[in-house]
Amino acid sequence: MSLFPEIKTYTGERFTDVDFTDETLSGLTFIKCDFRGTVFSGALLEKCRFSACAFDFARLNDILSRGTSFENCTFTAASLFVAEFRDCRCMGCSFSGADLTGWTVRGGQLDYCALDGTMLRKQDFSGVSLRGVNFSDADLEKADLSGCDLTETVFRNAQLKGADLRRAKWDRTDIRYAKLQNTAVDLDGAVYLAHCLGAVVRG
Repeated sequence: MSLFPEIKTYTGERFTDVDFTDETLSGLTFIKCDFRGTVFSGALLEKCRFSACAFDFARLNDILSRGTSFENCTFTAASLFVAEFRDCRCMGCSFSGADLTGWTVRGGQLDYCALDGTMLRKQDFSGVSLRGVNFSDADLEKADLSGCDLTETVFRNAQLKGADLRRAKWDRTDIRYAKLQNTAVDLDGAVYLAHCLGAVVRG
C-alpha cells in the first residue's frame, strides 16, 4: 500500500482525514483505530485484520474485501453500497443503521454480528456462517439463507416472507416471532419450527 509503505500494524491511530479511495490495503493490521467518516470507495482490502475499529459513518461503497478479518468493529450508519465481502471473517461487529444496499457476501462468516433493523431484501447469504447473528426487526424478504449455520441466530420480528432456509443448521435459533410467509424450509427446518411452536411432527 502506497500510503503506508513500511509499517504493517497500527494501534490506536486516527484515520478520519485519510482518503482511501481506490487504494489497496494488503496484509495490514489495525487495532482500536478510528475510521469514522473515512472514505474507502473502490478500495481493495486484501487479507487485512481490523480489531475493535470504528467505521461509523464511513463510506465503503464498492469496496472489495477479500480474506479480511473484522473483529468487534462498528459500522453504525456506514454506507456499504454494492460492497463485496469475499471469504471474510466478521466476528461481533455491529452493522446497525448501515446502508447495505447491494452488499454481497460470498463465503466466510458473520458470527455474532448485529444486523438488527437492517434492510436485507433478496440478500444472498447462502452457505455463510450466521451463528449468533441478531436479525431482530430486519427485512429479509426473499433472502437466501440456504445452507447457513443459524446456531443461536435471532430472528425476533424479522421479515422472512419468501426467504429460503433450506439446508440450514438449526440449534437454539430464536425464530418464534419471525414473520413467515411462503418461507422455504426442508424437513429438518419444519421439525425445528414445529418444536418452537410446541407441535410434534408425526408420520
